[in-house]
Amino acid sequence: MTDMHPRERSHLIYPFTQEVHATNDEEILAAVLNALLHHSGVPSDHIRAQVKNGCVVLSGVVCQEYERALAEQAAAGAPGVRQVENQLTREH
Repeated sequence: MTDMHPRERSHLIYPFTQEVHATNDEEILAAVLNALLHHSGVPSDHIRAQVKNGCVVLSGVVCQEYERALAEQAAAGAPGVRQVENQLTREH
């Protein structure tokens, strides 16, 4: 399983406007991290992503429910993603 925090893989981040056709888990992870980093409503420094066979697992803590939903939407829209399991929890 490929596991990474968005800031740890900055060298794999694709330009925001470039179309990406992800074909393996590392490329999918890079696309997911790129989507999380570039979405203004997502606190990407508190989110980790793992990818296995195109299935993404998001984990970490967010402050608001809408941040949880936005992170899932951003990840789901990344090229190559088949499924998103949102394990983000809300800070109380």
